[in-house]
Amino acid sequence: MENHGSVVTHLLSQVKIGMDLTKVVLPTFILERRSLLEMYADSFAHPDQFIKIVDQPTPRDRMVQVVRWYLSSYHAGRKSQVAKKPYNPILGEVFRCHWDQEGEPLENNTCKQEVGDGPVPWCSPDQLSFVAEQVSHHPPISAFYAEHVNKRIQFDAWVWTKSKFLGLSIGVHNIGRGLVTLLDVGEEYSLTFPNGYGR
Repeated sequence: MENHGSVVTHLLSQVKIGMDLTKVVLPTFILERRSLLEMYADSFAHPDQFIKIVDQPTPRDRMVQVVRWYLSSYHAGRKSQVAKKPYNPILGEVFRCHWDQEGEPLENNTCKQEVGDGPVPWCSPDQLSFVAEQVSHHPPISAFYAEHVNKRIQFDAWVWTKSKFLGLSIGVHNIGRGLVTLLDVGEEYSLTFPNGYGR
């Protein structure tokens, strides 16, 4: 492996205070092994918390459950690993995945009804499906969408991640919004994304 001292010196020679860090060339060994689009799927690492939103009896209870899910979405990604910068997705890159609802029996896939369209057409209506796409290169904007067909709940979002060198720290600003939509009760919950700072 390369001498880490020379790597640090090389990185520091590229940055100035206030500089956009997306312009800095990083060696691959310090990058996350997955794309930013895949990392956005971590928001649903606790799909049960998201799906439970529609099961709440009152608007107040549903709002509290939105907050529970939102806070749980920031817990999942780091399993005692150091946070790393993910790979930048290329324009038009797409990531799709789905989760089984906990407690639901897993049936033979040949017997399951498929949704047929939507973010993950091969999903069944009782699965939470997710799709993310890089929709702009300059500025780098990602859009993502999740839905549970049977529970009639959707989440759509867009985010533009900006990072800056602040001298002794790094700041990551997430510009964008997310919207949880409950189709049966006609409620929408608008969310923003937190900024992060590291030393």
